[in-house]
Amino acid sequence: MRLVLYPQLFDHIKLNIYPLNWTVVAVTAVLNLITVYRYYRSYLYSQFPLQIAIVYSSGWLIVAQIIIVTGEVWQLSWWLYHFLLLASVIVMLAGLGKQYAANQSMAGAVRALFTTDPIERITSSISPSVKALMAATESKDTYTAGHNFRVTVYALKIAEQLQLRPEQLRAMAHGTIIHDVGKIEIPDSILNKPGKLTPEERTIIERHPVIGYELCRSLGFMREELEIIRSHHEKWNGEGYPDRLQGEQIPCMARIVAVADVYDALTSDRAYRKGLSHDEAMAFLNENKGSHFEPASVEGWERACRQDASITQIAAETLNEKTTRLTLSLHPFHK
Repeated sequence: MRLVLYPQLFDHIKLNIYPLNWTVVAVTAVLNLITVYRYYRSYLYSQFPLQIAIVYSSGWLIVAQIIIVTGEVWQLSWWLYHFLLLASVIVMLAGLGKQYAANQSMAGAVRALFTTDPIERITSSISPSVKALMAATESKDTYTAGHNFRVTVYALKIAEQLQLRPEQLRAMAHGTIIHDVGKIEIPDSILNKPGKLTPEERTIIERHPVIGYELCRSLGFMREELEIIRSHHEKWNGEGYPDRLQGEQIPCMARIVAVADVYDALTSDRAYRKGLSHDEAMAFLNENKGSHFEPASVEGWERACRQDASITQIAAETLNEKTTRLTLSLHPFHK
């Protein structure tokens, strides 16, 4: 702070002599490399323009620091140094502008960059095509909208325990948030039936993964996202649907979503039954580990809950406000 208030103090610090000059360059480079690493990993998940702008800007600042030590005044390197500083500022402003355009507020742009709220992180990073499908799903079945959010939060927690890469987490969020989108073509009389389904009705509702898969494939969704939509009802023992996949034939992300999906279904209140407690739901998952569910995914969910016992309550408590806010953004005619 004193150096900022009294810049003349810099006159007494010999930054142009060895080894102090290279020490400053090394410290600056390390800090900027940490910034590049962290924000690039975040960008792979969220795809926020400001994140990739920070990556480029930090990288150029490293090069600029090396040039200022090795170059000579008024030579080409001197001009390149100033060009890199200017480029760093321009790219940061461009990234901030794009972030603002996406969030429609400066506070929202900055908050989206640093948020640790899992639900806000999901809603900030989903694409317009996914938002449109969410709106269609919610208009068909209001329960499914809340269910999709909770399953996405749970699935991401499991995926983090299994150490999936940031780009895989992004695909996980996009695919899981609309994993039940195929239900938009299921008749309401079957979808909202309070009692037990007949075999014929069960056959119809079991078509929803394929319906959702075909719909999203035509819209150009990524393979990992499509695998979640199609295969989240497959069982580890091969008795699931629609393709009767078994064991590791089931895509990795779909195995994770299967655990999160059933957990939320068990713990959610419905008109015709009361939801189970967390312990009761975990007992069911463990009883069916190795038959219905991949063991590693069940164990990952157990670890996530032990590390953050409040995650299930956090999802439930924040869900109503967040989904209402997202609904209003999806349907601007609501006031």
